[in-house]
Amino acid sequence: MLSADVCRIARSAPVQRRRGGVRCFAAAPVSAPAAYKLNFNQAVDKAHEGKPIKDIIQLPPSALQGLSKRADTALAALNVKTVQQLGSWKLYKAAKAMAALAATEEAGGRPEGAACNINGLLDKQWEVAALGEVLAAPPSALQGLRPKSDEVLGELGIRSVQDLADWKYAAWADALVTLAEYERADFSSS
Repeated sequence: MLSADVCRIARSAPVQRRRGGVRCFAAAPVSAPAAYKLNFNQAVDKAHEGKPIKDIIQLPPSALQGLSKRADTALAALNVKTVQQLGSWKLYKAAKAMAALAATEEAGGRPEGAACNINGLLDKQWEVAALGEVLAAPPSALQGLRPKSDEVLGELGIRSVQDLADWKYAAWADALVTLAEYERADFSSS
């Protein structure tokens, strides 16, 4: 038997509650009115243009235009197997956060006795470093990435924490994950 939640997830199909279970009526996909112009065709492969965002984020990272199946293999070694996982990857988000704050850091400006730290993010040797130093470091400066990960990410053009923060594919995935929250299968406004 299908639960009402499973039925809703399956293309937002109508649900009929009956004694003894739930019945799911699969509806035909709803097409957008012709006036809609929204697209991100240069971010996704041709085969995925026009698909619902919620479907795209469940695809492997190679669904993003410019990433190959080889990237899927490399990212899978880091336990990133979907566009959604790439956009939500905590190490990408942390690298992006450090990059955003690096310009605000004052050389030698840490107040005596300051308690702020990001030790839960960095390997021991990088805990006392300035954000700019961490951004210039290899990705393995981040907890959870080993030196072998530097090779894997290097194949994708990511040779530093800054490269990870700036990686357009992670930024696209992050944007798609964010926008998927607002997608309505029936094109309603609420």
